[in-house]
Amino acid sequence: MENVTVGQLDTNLPRFYAEARNKSGESYSKFSLLGFRHAFERYLNAPPLSRGLKLSLDPRFQRSNEMLNAQIVPLKRRGKENVTNKPAIESEDLMRLKTSQAIGLSNPLALLRNVWFHVVLFFCRRGREGQRQLKKTSFKFEVDASGRISVTMAHDEATKNHPGGVSDVPSSEKLARMHETPEENDGYKALKVYMAKLNPQCDAFFQYPRKNSKWNYHDEVWFDAQPIGDNKLDGMMTIISEEAKLSKMHTNHSVRATAITLWLNAGVQKRYRSAT
Repeated sequence: MENVTVGQLDTNLPRFYAEARNKSGESYSKFSLLGFRHAFERYLNAPPLSRGLKLSLDPRFQRSNEMLNAQIVPLKRRGKENVTNKPAIESEDLMRLKTSQAIGLSNPLALLRNVWFHVVLFFCRRGREGQRQLKKTSFKFEVDASGRISVTMAHDEATKNHPGGVSDVPSSEKLARMHETPEENDGYKALKVYMAKLNPQCDAFFQYPRKNSKWNYHDEVWFDAQPIGDNKLDGMMTIISEEAKLSKMHTNHSVRATAITLWLNAGVQKRYRSAT
């Protein structure tokens, strides 16, 4: 890429914009196409390339920008200009999940899935990168102003909306609380057990559960000293959906959509508990 000329870039980019398709073979949305251009620009301008290019304004990229525009204009006529958001998980599936042993507390794998689900649901963790960076010290147990036992995030997550700095304010992740409830499989109980069973030789929060052949219910440690990788975290909700026999294969994005929906409607605790 270092030796590629501006002319070659302007020749190859139109071909990419014209042929880019998602896994379903459909055209990308306007937002995604513009995001690709921004990603190309960021890559070209970052070290070690440091090309100093502005793809959207540089007249030398007229041909590629014309092709990008030609791809975006028809999207509005087809109703595909905007991003299609993942739907929230329906109340019926939430109810089924709450009573499922797929997220029970009696074995390492189910416990891991329970904790992952509730951490994403309550603290709205952005993606696998943010989840992968969690440590044992990322959560703290305390009593809130009303005297209720709860768990909160010990630190905020740097995101595009909350990058840090003098003018930044705490995000919803930092302000959220997960309270103890009477539910058998609630996230608070799961997190308590999980924290006690993590491998002390690994600082990562999400650790691989020990296999049945190497695990006993009465063991002090239920997890290996090995962090779970990005790909495993990325497909977590799909596996949970299958194990819990939910109505559809939900994705990780669906959990975040559910969290946002619950917060907007009535607050996560009230709505989640009323699912039953």
